[in-house]
Amino acid sequence: MTLTETLLELSRHHTAALSPHDRADFEDELDRLRMMRVAEEGLGVGDYLPDFALKDGSGRTWTSSELLDRGPLVLALFRGDWCPYCNLTMAALKEARPAIEALGATAVGVMPDQREHVTRTAARHGIGYLLLSDPANAFARTCGLAYDLSPGYIRMHRERGRDLPAQHGDSTWRLPVPAVFVVEPSARVAFAFADVDPSRWPDPEALLASLQELRDAHALLNR
Repeated sequence: MTLTETLLELSRHHTAALSPHDRADFEDELDRLRMMRVAEEGLGVGDYLPDFALKDGSGRTWTSSELLDRGPLVLALFRGDWCPYCNLTMAALKEARPAIEALGATAVGVMPDQREHVTRTAARHGIGYLLLSDPANAFARTCGLAYDLSPGYIRMHRERGRDLPAQHGDSTWRLPVPAVFVVEPSARVAFAFADVDPSRWPDPEALLASLQELRDAHALLNR
């Protein structure tokens, strides 16, 4: 199955397993975020990636300008490794990494957890691409892709033993919108996908096609 199909199948099982109360609160949260147009109003094609300086698990700071000097970026915003949809997507990006790098690009994941947790996540999932810490969703907010959780959704996390503010070094219950971008070396966004429903994600082939278009356009300019 494709990543899209796998995520949707997981979503069907996950939704069926929820209690009626939890299912209602989850669906209400998605409806609220759709009405707010959080994903639609965030970073999109033609926009320029905001500058960032984020640390990896070892404490090394990576800047957007440094990474873009190497070539295009495939940049993904993940909610955290407590999210099964993010775990599957992290794994898909890991599998796509050789093809991404063959097209001259760098794969980067960003998550709101503090860097100690980022280290554990990278080790647990064997992630070889850069995984960066975005405490308090500061970078996601500059992209317009972070939101405060509703009381019902906070309750669901608390009942599952998650203290997201503590995990994120934040004073607010906040999450990023799951999103992925292909960014040109100029920092212009060439491909963008964001959806408040964490079970929706493009297949890696869409990212590779965007990178191939960038490479072909660059080759034409340099003839």
